This record gives sequence, C-alpha cells and structure tokens, in this order.
Amino acid sequence: MRYFGWLVALPLLFASPVYAAEPFAETSLATQGKIVVGQQVSIDVDVYVPNFFTSPPQFPLLDVPNAIVTLPDERAQNLVKSVNGEEYSGIRRTYFIIPQIAGEFTLPTASVTLAYARLPGQSTPATVNLPAVTFVAAQLPPGAEASAFSAARAELSETLDGDPANLKVGDTLVRRVTLFATGTRAMMLPQLSFDVPDGVKLYRQAPTLADNVAGSGGRERGSSRTERVTYVMDREGTFTLPAQTVTWFDTENMQAQRAELKPLVLAVKAKPATADAIAPDLPQAKEAPDRLSIRAMVGIGITILAALVLAFLLHRLWPRMKRWVDARKQARAQSEPTRYRELLAALNSGDAKRAYSALNLWTKAMGFRSATDWAEASNDRSVQDALPGFERDLFGAPHPPTQGSARILASAILAWRVKYRRRDRRSVIVTPALPPVNPPFDNWQRPARNNSM
Repeated sequence: MRYFGWLVALPLLFASPVYAAEPFAETSLATQGKIVVGQQVSIDVDVYVPNFFTSPPQFPLLDVPNAIVTLPDERAQNLVKSVNGEEYSGIRRTYFIIPQIAGEFTLPTASVTLAYARLPGQSTPATVNLPAVTFVAAQLPPGAEASAFSAARAELSETLDGDPANLKVGDTLVRRVTLFATGTRAMMLPQLSFDVPDGVKLYRQAPTLADNVAGSGGRERGSSRTERVTYVMDREGTFTLPAQTVTWFDTENMQAQRAELKPLVLAVKAKPATADAIAPDLPQAKEAPDRLSIRAMVGIGITILAALVLAFLLHRLWPRMKRWVDARKQARAQSEPTRYRELLAALNSGDAKRAYSALNLWTKAMGFRSATDWAEASNDRSVQDALPGFERDLFGAPHPPTQGSARILASAILAWRVKYRRRDRRSVIVTPALPPVNPPFDNWQRPARNNSM
C-alpha cells in the first residue's frame, strides 16, 4: 500500500502548477565593464508568458537611493524564447540607472502585472516578480571630478541666422548651440554659459531637451540640449564672444574629454548716416482750375462720408475689439503649451515650490483640478509613482536631502507628453473651466489593446 500511494502521488506532483507553463521574468546587467559615478547603466528586464500577451506588462518606476532611475518608452522590444520545449513570448524594457555616488547599487525586486492567453479565447491576469540586480559604481579617476557629466560620446554644434562679420548697430543675431551626447539622458546635460562683452546685449530663451534623437551624422541616437540666445548690437566695434567649452567624462575610454566651439567674432558697423543733399527741383504744378468739376466734388463728398462712417464704426467697435484682443492674450497665456514651457523652466530652476506651482497651473490648463487628479487620469505608472515622491520631498517631514525627485518627475512628464502628443490635441486640451469630470482624457485612459504583442 505504501508504494501504491507513491504511484498515485507522482502524477499529481508532475501535474501541479510548479511544473506548468507560467509567466516569469529575468533581469540582466546590459552595461559591461567598469562603471563609474554619473555613468548611465542599462538593466534589461524581460517578461515572458506562454502563448501570447493579451495586455502588455505594467513595469513600475523603481526607486534606488542615491541614483536616478528612468524607464524610457522607446526601449520596448518583443522577444521569443523556448524553455523545456515550451514557446514563450516576451517583452523587454530597459531601466536606466545613473549613480550619484560611489558604492553598490541594487535594482530592487518589484511586481509586474500583465495578462496573457493561458487558455484559447481567454485573458488570464498574472503577476511576476523581478529578480534583483546589483552593480558597483566606482569613483571618477583623479582629475575627472570636474566633469559636468558622463557619456559615451559628446559634441557641441551651433547655427547662426546671419553673418557675424556683417552687422550694424541695432542688428540682432540668433545663435543656437546644441550639446549632443550618447549614453546619457537629456536631463543630465549641463546648462551652457554665454558671456558677452560690453556693447552686446544677450537675451536667452528656455532650453529644449530631447531624448532618443539622431546626432549630426544621423547614425547614432542620443540626447540633446539646445540653447537659443539672441545677441543685440548696441554699438559699433569688433567683439569676441568666448569659446563654448564643456568637460565630460568618456565612459568608453575612462578619461576626461572636452567638447568645444571656437570663439565667435562679431564685426559691428555704424548705421549709415543720412546724406545732406540738395533736394532736386520738382516740376511746376499746373495751376488748378478756378472751379471744381461736379465729378470731383462728388468724389470728395463720398471720400469724406466714407471716412466719417469708418471713424464712427471704429469708435463703436473699438471697445469690443480691445476686449477680444485681451481675451486672446489671456487665453494664450493660460494655454497648455505656455504652461508646459513654464513648467519645464521651473523644473530646471531647482526651486521645488515654484515647480510644484507650475505643475498645478499646467494640469489646470488641461482641465484638471489638481496635479493629483491629472496623475490618476494619466494611466501612466511612471507619472503616478514620480509625483508622490516629489511631493514627499517638498511637503514631507524634514529628512536628509535626496537627489533626483524633480528630475524623475520631469522625465516622467516629458515621456507622458511625447507619448500622447501624436494624438489629436483638440480632443485632449480643454478649456481652463474645471468641470468635475474630464471627458477629453477618456480616450487616453483606455489605450487600444494590441493583441499582436
């Protein structure tokens, strides 16, 4: 009887869920070689299911102390894997971790929710746990501590809208300087410095940050920061603008490098003076007839009458026109694009209170009562995780300062806006009047299911 019991238990054991085809996850450190502070570290996370996905996995935004963690949307990749003769479909996402200090860092374990076709015609929800991954970041070598950032490659380029050697007093010259780098994120690229000599005025606009963009050669893709400045010539003379120099640490060759633009020379001439010349003799006008013709009198009368009617209409309509112009200006000042530019400038300023105020104004411009309502309606896990972390740093109990919550929030907002800006903006942006429900965002909260994954 004892052996009979084992014979009955063995088939049940092998038929248990332990041996059934189930979803699972794998993590791996994609960055090879020595890792230093400030270097972007790539960690691949693969989620596999038997058969195919019916709903894509929801990867969480992870928090690693003393490091900046991002999860770009553009890094998703479809996979196929065979395990013990069973075919699995997979999706890979890549986490980017930028350590801020030397030491050991661990990508923590986390849960990923998904749905897959376990049985034909059915969608089965499931949850898998991510295995932890650990790496060590070393301190920068001596002499490289002054590097502004770490990257695999970096370069500076510029464009001008005019000839700097052919300017006059009062002219303007628009200059665009772009810092492009691979192996890092746009939020890590430093602000460029623009110094001008006496006699030249400088007007600076908010920088433009972009990730996953093509470089100057078109082959490599990386991140960029574009600064746009306008020079105004106050007086004549020759003025030299200093060279643009950025020091960065080359993570491939493990040494400090410099990206540089040559000094810019402006040659400004005086405005041409008005010539003092004798006016030419004008032909003698013919003597006017003593009496005006009837046609001329009628024309003069019609002209005077038209001028009076126009003046009357302008007098009556001017207040209404002025109100319309003022309303247009106010609507433009409170529009979503304007509020978004103000939000980016506030996040880059380092002033957390100003950034939080700008965030609420931006979300109100889209029709939400608060940033929290917007985060809940965004259907974006990165946004929903980044906002509470930023609010904890701003409003929470006093604690040792941490780095990165504002940058994490900025990255999450940028990824969210880029992801949805391809859709019809007219169905997205609503009037600043704040209704209790936001129907225009319903389409965003229910993305189309892609069963091809």
